[in-house]
Amino acid sequence: MASNYSLGYDDERFESIVDQNFHCLICYNVLKDPVMCRRNQHYFCHGCITEHLRTNSHTCPTCADELSVETLAEVPRIVKNYLDERKIRCDHYDRGCRELVQLQNLKRHVAECGFTPVVCGNQGCGETISKRDRTYHESELCQFRKLKCHNCGEISTMIAGMQTEIANQNTKINAEMAHTNTKLKNVDTKIVHIDTKLENMDTKMANWQANVEARFEARFEAMNNEVRGMKMSLNEVKDGFDHLKEAVLEKIESKERKQEEITRDVSGTASGGRENQHIFVAGGRGRNSLEIFNYRQRLWSLLKPMLVSRCSASSFFHNNHVTVAGGYCRGFVDNMIRMNIHPVPDLSINWSDFAAKLPAKMCGHSSVVYKDSLLVTGGYDADQCVYSDCIHEVQLKPPHNVQLVCKMPEPRARHSTVLCDDSILIVGGKKSLDCEDNLSSVLSYDIKKNECQQLPALPYPVSEMATVKWAENVVIIGGIDKDGNVLNNVIIYNTKTGNSHMLPPMLHKRKGCMAVVIENTIVVLGGADEKRNDLKSVEGFNFERFSWQELPDMKEKRCFATAVVI
Repeated sequence: MASNYSLGYDDERFESIVDQNFHCLICYNVLKDPVMCRRNQHYFCHGCITEHLRTNSHTCPTCADELSVETLAEVPRIVKNYLDERKIRCDHYDRGCRELVQLQNLKRHVAECGFTPVVCGNQGCGETISKRDRTYHESELCQFRKLKCHNCGEISTMIAGMQTEIANQNTKINAEMAHTNTKLKNVDTKIVHIDTKLENMDTKMANWQANVEARFEARFEAMNNEVRGMKMSLNEVKDGFDHLKEAVLEKIESKERKQEEITRDVSGTASGGRENQHIFVAGGRGRNSLEIFNYRQRLWSLLKPMLVSRCSASSFFHNNHVTVAGGYCRGFVDNMIRMNIHPVPDLSINWSDFAAKLPAKMCGHSSVVYKDSLLVTGGYDADQCVYSDCIHEVQLKPPHNVQLVCKMPEPRARHSTVLCDDSILIVGGKKSLDCEDNLSSVLSYDIKKNECQQLPALPYPVSEMATVKWAENVVIIGGIDKDGNVLNNVIIYNTKTGNSHMLPPMLHKRKGCMAVVIENTIVVLGGADEKRNDLKSVEGFNFERFSWQELPDMKEKRCFATAVVI
């Protein structure tokens, strides 16, 4: 849900990266109308801290010092000067304005900008147009514009002539009317005969209607019998599906038991093998920490942190390493870092650099591992300052080549991808900063044929959601819709038929959350709620119970983090 107060400026609007020290400690955007707490000089947007003091507590959200709107102090002049000199895109960038102005001149530019939306002044129109096009639209294009007459004198002469002609025609009409009245008398006689015939036709129509009603009732009864037969057939199909579901679940449980037995035989001891599955969670908005969840023991543990925070990155598990790629890290980055988790996760292992790199400095992208390659789709390309429509292949083995393999029909970021055999399913996302540009489209990229195919769309546009693969289905979890509302909806999308169905909603509304599948359960972690509060809550959906249940919270709140199962 959109906030009802003014937040800071989005990083992506600026010509260059704004130093992290000049970001609001509440909304994490670039400071807008900055103020600070007097004692420890923590900086906030005026709108953010005012809302915090109004709805939460009368303390600084960073140092917990007592604070009120009256005791807020102005930031140092050097902070104002630094922000005023940053170049930022116009508020009407999406309408076509390409001006870059210093932040101190933004309000004056927006007030004068020719791309400002205005409403046509012609009565009955109401179309929204750019300010610079208003005069031309109202006078030349608008269908409700007032037209000037340049031939009024000629028209007056013409009207006088027409009036004379009308008078002559009236005389002729009166003569014709007298003749017509005579004919009408003859017509009245004929009408009497027609009325008699109509009475006979009414009798025939009544007989015909009775016959039709009898035939319709017989046909309706036959249709009812067919519907009853169809219901019986559908019930038989449902019973067959339930039996099939039970058989599949039984096979899954049998396979898991065999896998556990094999693991114990190979490892020799329970502590030396991969008997316990783990969920690995890294980074997030303003976070450099990472933690690991032992699913069977329901226990969270912290690992060695990254050097800096990473937001909106992607991650993958390959060759006994967990790798985090790209994201926002005091600026957009293209590098990858990884941690060796073989034979078991070790709380003392440090991160190391990986030689492979993304095709550009980016965040909000999505990636999957196919054989020894990383396939990267979309994202915000900070090198080009655009939302990407590219699919790149990054070799995970030397010499780590990067190549463009395909282009999508439209750019997208904050979307999701899943690997389905030799294809990638690309789901939803957004093609600009505005939620109104959220996408409902679904693409299938055939890796071997190197081509994209459009599949049936989702029920609604959505971005910043999580996805997991479940058999021949993709499950789309949470996110935000085109009106900026945070969702707890869950869609199950069949990759073979393109049909969508709704599963039971989550217990919490979430955007920017993560999701994995572990031991036949979909586990959803963190994200942010409708009030933009980052979450540390975790919940799981089990298809046997067909319901959601709370799981132990993470140790830290995380939004736009990344998670994998190891």
